Amino acid sequence: MKVRFTQRRLRYTETQPSRRGATLVEFAVVAPVFFLLLFSGIEFGILSTIRATSHNAAYEGARMLVIPGADVALGIAEAERILGIIGVDNLTVTVTPNVITNTTREVTVNIFIPYDDNAIFVPMFTGGLVITSSTTLATERYNGITAGP
Repeated sequence: MKVRFTQRRLRYTETQPSRRGATLVEFAVVAPVFFLLLFSGIEFGILSTIRATSHNAAYEGARMLVIPGADVALGIAEAERILGIIGVDNLTVTVTPNVITNTTREVTVNIFIPYDDNAIFVPMFTGGLVITSSTTLATERYNGITAGP
């Protein structure tokens, strides 16, 4: 006795629903949400990088100013140099006091960065945000520190 196997081809009948175009519709629903999450993640990553680097730039600018013989322009230039490495274009660096003398006890460096001018994509998530960093360090110039007994 011989057994014969035959393969039948399945065909869509009129009673089965058509799946044509379902993938395109699913993509049209999912793609905007996916790209929104992707681009907002990148944008907030850049925001975090600028914020961390601005803290470092304020600290390094203040370090340049606590050394005897330094002037305000040196600290501002150092802060701008560090933030220029990551591509921050528009920023304001202020130093308090404006003139550093031998009696200056501490120096404060403030950095203000408008994020709208430095955003990678449209700043729709951070509209009007200004990143602010500040560092205050004691100077090595005044006579309050004495060595020995």
